[in-house]
Amino acid sequence: MAIKLAEICKGKTVFDCFSNSPEEWVLDLGTFHIKCLFYHGEILFFFNHENPSKSRLFKPQFSEIKGSSITELHTHPFERSFHIHFSNGFTLLFKCHGRKSNIMLFENETAVDHFRQHLENDLNYKFSDLIRETTMDFSLKGDELLKTYPFLPSEILNHTPFDSPDNLENRVKYYRSLNGISFDSNSFQIQPNDNGSLLEDINRFSATYLKTKSFFERKQQLYTNCLNAIDDKSNFISANKKALETLKNKRPDGEIGNIILANLHLIKPGLKSIVLADIYNDNTDILVQLDEKLNAVENAERYFKKEKGIPHSIRLLEDKISKAEHTLNELKLKKSIIENASDMRGLKSFIKTEETNSKEDTLPYRKFEFNGFEIFVGKHADSNEKLLNYYSDKNDTWLHARDVSGSHVIIKSKGKTDLPKDVLEAAAGLAAYYSKNRNQNLVTVTYTLRKYVRKIKGADKGKVTVTMDKSLLVKPGKSTPLS
Repeated sequence: MAIKLAEICKGKTVFDCFSNSPEEWVLDLGTFHIKCLFYHGEILFFFNHENPSKSRLFKPQFSEIKGSSITELHTHPFERSFHIHFSNGFTLLFKCHGRKSNIMLFENETAVDHFRQHLENDLNYKFSDLIRETTMDFSLKGDELLKTYPFLPSEILNHTPFDSPDNLENRVKYYRSLNGISFDSNSFQIQPNDNGSLLEDINRFSATYLKTKSFFERKQQLYTNCLNAIDDKSNFISANKKALETLKNKRPDGEIGNIILANLHLIKPGLKSIVLADIYNDNTDILVQLDEKLNAVENAERYFKKEKGIPHSIRLLEDKISKAEHTLNELKLKKSIIENASDMRGLKSFIKTEETNSKEDTLPYRKFEFNGFEIFVGKHADSNEKLLNYYSDKNDTWLHARDVSGSHVIIKSKGKTDLPKDVLEAAAGLAAYYSKNRNQNLVTVTYTLRKYVRKIKGADKGKVTVTMDKSLLVKPGKSTPLS
């Protein structure tokens, strides 16, 4: 490659040298340009591949060589490197050492700058440290030859018998004089051949390498994420099924309430527990837990109320399990599609969904929509504050479950002063659902315009004071018609 470049570049002037990103470097020689892309640190070359345009994030590179001309482009025998020497005395060295690849600027022996700044040790090299000016020992044979010169094409040892050092030397010269390469797009094994143009072949190789490697990386990432999601959902279903089984097999709380009522004379105020006769099991002893702040009758009523809530809790768990099983089936189908994808088109929908989810995860709120109105729900204390400060306007409507910790909710007003009642109730249901009172049948929700909500000075994040507020009594929920 360096030999071919020397034929083209010698005498050309540097018009520009810049980068568009930490991974892209461009040397513009007017009628010819070299672009280097670093993919996971490995350097890939493109020659006259496309116009060397600058992005808005471009940065000048190696200004010392701008305006100077190339006097020499020299390959380094038995090294993965080459250098370009300029008329003003500076030298660019291309160090192609796998993930440690870099482009370095030297003034005589001293490294004065380098492109990949995190490779700090590269500045400690002297120019001569990276060049082995030596001749090849063609008298070596077999494993000794391969060990000494591991960069040689495997065909030299595997397919060519050598009866003399001259034969080996001529074979090496033949390979170095070839005009092109061919490669397997799956294994990326490069083979020399004498067809086509070497630099065009390298362009083709680099483009295919980037396309194929990025596809397999993205496919593996999506596959791993899908497996993790399947594990998480399976564990969620298992845990909820155990909870459902426990709930169904639990002794009815109403029986405990009746046991308390049958033993009222034994229960004194302030007790946290007491051993009573079990009227349902031949008056055997049973330990009954009590709330010390309640009297005996109130404790019994507490157990009766808990029993009334059991069917609702069972329905909630069954609904959770059903939805989770549906999601699990979708994830298994997604896993199968990802496994069978052969190109980016097969992953396109998943990539788009992942990017959308990733973008939403960075926002400090959950977004809902109801009858054309956007509703934002804070995720935690920090996000509640950001929601108020940066994502709401003074005439938006603010809602919060009364006298309990929970999410701040904002209805975007769309310039309207009066909100439809169903929109207000839907948002209030969200405020109730994303609060500590979400398991209650009805929750009181406070609402007012955003301009009447003020942060309490010195208080924790999310703590506010409210004026001109009104209240709604709503059932917690985020199901349809919210999306």
